[in-house]
Formats: sequence, C-alpha cells, structure tokens
Amino acid sequence: MVLHLAGRGGVSVSPELQRRIEAKIGKMERLLPKLTEARVVLATERYRHLVEVTLRAKRATFHVEGVASDFHAALDQALAALTTQIRRKKERVTAKKLRRSSARRAPSPRAGLPAEPADESLPGPQVVIRRTNAKPMSLEEAVDQLRLQATGFLVFRNARTRTVSVLRQRPDGAVELVEPAG
Repeated sequence: MVLHLAGRGGVSVSPELQRRIEAKIGKMERLLPKLTEARVVLATERYRHLVEVTLRAKRATFHVEGVASDFHAALDQALAALTTQIRRKKERVTAKKLRRSSARRAPSPRAGLPAEPADESLPGPQVVIRRTNAKPMSLEEAVDQLRLQATGFLVFRNARTRTVSVLRQRPDGAVELVEPAG
C-alpha cells in the first residue's frame, strides 16, 4: 500500500502525527486487505482542523472528511466514518453473493409468479406446470403454512416419513393429505 500524506494551507505534518496516521491507516488494511493507495490531506480553516482520507482498493474508492478542533480528533472521526463505509460495502457485497447463490440453488418460480404453460401443440387438456421446493417439515407445520398460502395446496417433505407429500384445502374447508403409496 502506498500512503500519500500532504498538508494544505501551510500545514506541516509533525513526525508524531505522521506515525499516528500511518498506524491508523495500517489498521484499515485489516478491514480492506486489497488496499492499494491511501491519501491523507490535512488542512486548517480558521479554528477548524480538517482531515480528508481517500482509500483506493481493488474495486472501490472510499472518501471521508473529518472536522474537529485538532488533527487527532479529526483523524479519529474520519476513520470512524471510513470504517462504517467499508463495512456497509462489505455487507452489500455479501448480501449480493447470498442472493446469487440462493437464486442458483432454487431456479423455480416464486409463489407470486405465474406458472409456466405446457406445450400447447399437444392434443388433450392443457397442463400447467408449477415447480416448487419440497421443504422438510412436520404435518402440523405444513397445515399452518397451508393456511398462510393463497394457492390452496402445499408440497412439502414430511419430516417423519421423509417422503414428498401434498396438503390440499378442499372446497368444504377440510384439509386433505396426499402421500405416495408404498
């Protein structure tokens, strides 16, 4: 990692402050291991001390500013904001990866999406194909899930027998369980 340290407006960086900045930026490498460049600019405006920190990583750039009565406090403020930015970015990337992996595992349409019609060139009644995941659950849990759904049926894997079963809400209000024979 390359560290660029500069003072703007006649600000000179003391060796003590330079060591502190190097140590603090070095700790940022724990959060962002692919850190390539860090720029720290120190400036004063009347009675305010400003610290601008820009970090460049492999696929991201982070920029924050800290304002306080002295450079140490401004640096701490800027690095706290920087830590928050990095963590948010990491959480977004992790969530995106989770969404992608779950989409690959379950390519079936969701409950709100329409079912796909079968090939209409075949003679006979039209067949509508619905794909669903058979989640393992007890019969009681399946009945509760059926009452929450609007489709009127639920395909599930019976946790006790380990077979795929179907619960159906009959027009008279009764619940019917369909299990494979044998």
